[in-house]
Amino acid sequence: MRTHSFFFELLPRALPRLFVVLATGALAMSGFTGCAPLAHPNNAMAAPETAPRAQKENVARLQPEVPPAAAEEPDPQTASPQALNLAVSPEIRELAQLSAWDVLPLLTPEEEVEPYDFPITINDQVEYYLDFFQNRHRKTFTKWLARSSRYLPMIKKELALAGLPEDLAYLPMIESGFNPTVSSPASAVGTWQFMRATGRSYGLKVNAYEDERRDPVKSTKAAVAYLSNLYKEFDSWHLAVAAYNAGEGRIRRAMKQSDTDDFWEIAQGQYIHSETKLYVPQLIAAIMIAKDPGKYGFDDIDYDEPLAYETVRVPRGTPIKAVAVACNLPDEEILILNRQLSKAITPPSQADYPLRVPPGKRDLVNKNLPKVRSVKVLEFNDHVVKRGETLTTISRKYKLSKTTLLKANNLERERLSLGQHLRIPHQTTAYKLSDEPLHLAQAGASVPLLSMHMELTDTPAGKKKNAKRLKKETRTKTSAKRTAASPGKRKKPSGPTVKEKTKKSPTPSPKKSSAKKKK
Repeated sequence: MRTHSFFFELLPRALPRLFVVLATGALAMSGFTGCAPLAHPNNAMAAPETAPRAQKENVARLQPEVPPAAAEEPDPQTASPQALNLAVSPEIRELAQLSAWDVLPLLTPEEEVEPYDFPITINDQVEYYLDFFQNRHRKTFTKWLARSSRYLPMIKKELALAGLPEDLAYLPMIESGFNPTVSSPASAVGTWQFMRATGRSYGLKVNAYEDERRDPVKSTKAAVAYLSNLYKEFDSWHLAVAAYNAGEGRIRRAMKQSDTDDFWEIAQGQYIHSETKLYVPQLIAAIMIAKDPGKYGFDDIDYDEPLAYETVRVPRGTPIKAVAVACNLPDEEILILNRQLSKAITPPSQADYPLRVPPGKRDLVNKNLPKVRSVKVLEFNDHVVKRGETLTTISRKYKLSKTTLLKANNLERERLSLGQHLRIPHQTTAYKLSDEPLHLAQAGASVPLLSMHMELTDTPAGKKKNAKRLKKETRTKTSAKRTAASPGKRKKPSGPTVKEKTKKSPTPSPKKSSAKKKK
């Protein structure tokens, strides 16, 4: 009886601990199997089979959790990096990121679709991005469609001249969203996202004054030449596009390691990055939507006007602002046609630069540009006083005198308060039309300009300082006059009298000699 009673007393205490141990073991086992790659007997894109039994159990467990294409997807702004990875363009990367190929819906048998001149393959990856662009990425994709009409006619023309598929014109959609000024974290720049070395190898200038990767026309010519060379090497547009994203060297190694020249077979292994695996399905989905946007629900799109311009030859170092004044247009209208000019000024090394201007403005620029003159003007920036800042530190920061800051802000004292707004004067250059020759010095003299280093006397403190300085100067002048008029009346003979004695060099020597004689 004692043994049985002891056992029944011990059992309630041991059961909770035993349950905790078993539950921990079950969670650990589920954690190990949950990290295994998805597998499917008919999946051409699945990861290589390393543990068949574990994969079969994992597929049975995880397959119901894979959402259908039309299901509600999580918010792209809060999606984890393992939920979505569109690392091709910065705009895509902001909305969603997908880091693993095998988290996408599993691949179904391939199906070729016509009519496209780029090989279109329909599978679950392509359908995934068709749904993604229509739903979660709809707002941004609409912007891309609106921008595309500005550059598509020019790009398709260059592709047709080179004998390449015109559907490649939609490649910049997933590269940059047709934004010529976008820059990636990897320092790829422009509509076609050229790296510096690749751009230079295809004739694009990249220096302090020009970055022709931002030039949609010249970068398109370079991209057409690059794609043509890639297709000649790989003889497959899927591989050529993948090489455009990853580099031809990486695709060569992937083909050698996988022993195949089929992109979809290469993508099933770990031979290329997930970004490149996703690149081709993104392009196919973008082509399908862009060629028939109404079919996918993209209606009432406000398309941009096609790119149109004239070319005018301007001298070296011509500012964009001067050209805008010459043709009476805002600066932005000239700059948007010349995005390659990094400093908004033509290169000093090129004497005759071909600048783009809106249609119908070439003759006006040729007529008025010689009449444009530069004028120095005074402008003000705003500075908010931060904790620990004084008038001295602020004046040093902007390389101004304290009196200049006091004058510009109508202040009488140097004491500042936290959050106070100060006007910071600075000199800039403006441009205007003038029928008469106007030199820079005359232009500066005709405009009231606040000197950055001269002492200004409008404040009471400045007036007091100047009054004291004037009193000291008058006292010094009067004393000097009195001394010059009557030098003998000075009380201290050690002043000018000593100097006069020292001037007479022969007198001291005979006195000394006479003294010696007396001795």
